[in-house]
Amino acid sequence: MSATSRTDAHKIFADLYRKARPPEQQQKIDEVIQKSNDIFIRIDLMKKVDEEFEQKKREENRRTEEDEKAAKQNTGAASSGSQSKTAPKPVRRADSGNVGLGFFANLFGGNAAITKFAKETGTVEVGFLGRNSRIAPSVERLFKALKEDQIISTLQALRLAESQGWRHWRPLVYNIVLNFNKFFNNFISLDSLFIDEISPEIFLNRSLKMQMYYARHLSREDAKEIILANVPELVKKDEKLSIKLPAILSGLNYGLNLETGRPKLTDAIRAFYVVSNRKVISWEEIVDSLNVPPINETKFQGSPDITKEVDTTLIKLSDDILTRGNKKEELQNLRQRYFKIDENGKISFDFLNGVVDDYFSHHMPENMNSSAFKSSFKGMPHKLIYILLRDFQSCYSPILEGTVKIGTKNHNRDVIIIQTGLFKGEIEEINNLLRQLDAFNKKYPSFQYTFATFNQNTSGSSVEDQITVNLLRLLGEASAFMGKFAEKINTIVENHLLAKDYEAKSQLNDRVLASKEKVIDEIKVLHRFIPYYDSTIVSGNRLNNKSLEYVFVDMAQLLFNYAVIYKDKFTVNKLTVHRKIDAELKALRAEYERLSGKPFDGGGSLHTESSEAQ
Repeated sequence: MSATSRTDAHKIFADLYRKARPPEQQQKIDEVIQKSNDIFIRIDLMKKVDEEFEQKKREENRRTEEDEKAAKQNTGAASSGSQSKTAPKPVRRADSGNVGLGFFANLFGGNAAITKFAKETGTVEVGFLGRNSRIAPSVERLFKALKEDQIISTLQALRLAESQGWRHWRPLVYNIVLNFNKFFNNFISLDSLFIDEISPEIFLNRSLKMQMYYARHLSREDAKEIILANVPELVKKDEKLSIKLPAILSGLNYGLNLETGRPKLTDAIRAFYVVSNRKVISWEEIVDSLNVPPINETKFQGSPDITKEVDTTLIKLSDDILTRGNKKEELQNLRQRYFKIDENGKISFDFLNGVVDDYFSHHMPENMNSSAFKSSFKGMPHKLIYILLRDFQSCYSPILEGTVKIGTKNHNRDVIIIQTGLFKGEIEEINNLLRQLDAFNKKYPSFQYTFATFNQNTSGSSVEDQITVNLLRLLGEASAFMGKFAEKINTIVENHLLAKDYEAKSQLNDRVLASKEKVIDEIKVLHRFIPYYDSTIVSGNRLNNKSLEYVFVDMAQLLFNYAVIYKDKFTVNKLTVHRKIDAELKALRAEYERLSGKPFDGGGSLHTESSEAQ
């Protein structure tokens, strides 16, 4: 086939389709052209239908002529026999009475209802005596009222809502907007059907999706309010689309007010059913026949790409919630285990008295072992930290770098808890800090520097004195070191507590059980015991007769508290970050509930649904 002949075929098809026909014949045309997409086959089918109806019409005309001829003959016979005593009765066709009754029934019955519908809605033009009903021009105008810029801008806004709305809205809001988007797309596409005069059947077939989306839209009385409250706000967030907001609002309002004008869209749709079926059909009957499911309130019904994004986001939210929940629990345990915090959130450092007393009793001359002298040391940061590090060096360092005596004073043995060299860096750093502090205190023996001043200097106030600047640098290094050191010791404690928990649940394997006497040779998160944790230490300091489990918890407690006293930001954050985590958890849980339609329960179930299934 040449391109020219196919072009001609389309013109022939258009002329044939526009040809005036009785409704029954036009309906048959609409049916047969659906059987093929080939233009030439369609033309042949249309010609065949027209030929069949023409043949049928000729046969009906022939029968009518024969009836008229027979009637004339009967009339003549009656006249010639008028002289006889009894005249024969006229012959009546069996269906003649029915024809008359059908005419009056149509005139005052079914067609009267159509006439009333046409008058009330303005959607149908009724011919003489209620026959040959046609769709009124007002219906076409309903589909052609929007301007091109309004249509394009509104479609862009609704596409934005489809792609991004799920990030901001609950499933119900998103699904209402998505359904309106689909309705609007189908609605504005139907204007092309009015270029040529079409049968009601073709319109109803082509508009089926539009009818379904509109029925679903109207099923929600709050749909208009929800769309106008959310779509414009989303558009305002888009730099390019926000300037088109007036056109978008006009398009949205037109689509949302199709039931407020004359004709209503529901009446326009009904009109096509009325003309097609030759009887009045209610909107409720149409809705029942469409059998459209309601808008889902808990699951996103976007495209597969959108639902996949939602599912992925829900998985990430679940992970974030669980991670932060675990972190919060870990920090709560740390706070409870290592800090003494009153109901007002204030930390108590009373334990320092015992540490200072023990240090003075072992390392200071008796004449200096007075409350006043101890108080002066505790009141000056550079003096106190020296005592704390020296105390740690003498009491705890031996446990981390050498053998430990366990048992009793008379019955004990040497064991190794930590592999030699594992804490070499920390031991050397303690020695280095002590050397620097000793040098500072000797160089400035009369330097008066209190914790009140230290707190001011570490709260953001400017410091110009060079001696104070040097001291603050040294104290800052010490506090950061103690915070990191505490983390390593805490890992050992956490591993030990985890192993004990597994043991209580009878979930231990032989490897973990063996760790009860195995030297610690690495610092990483795993479940393993502190070697000989329930054995007591034999020593000449305050740790004497304390269990190794107690010693490691005490070691971490001291280091964490020292880090807080000297304002290590990382450690201080551990005591306050729970507020931030609570706020984050609240936001994450709210986001999860928005996307999933239910509160987070620790599970990973997904709550999206592809619109293709609807």
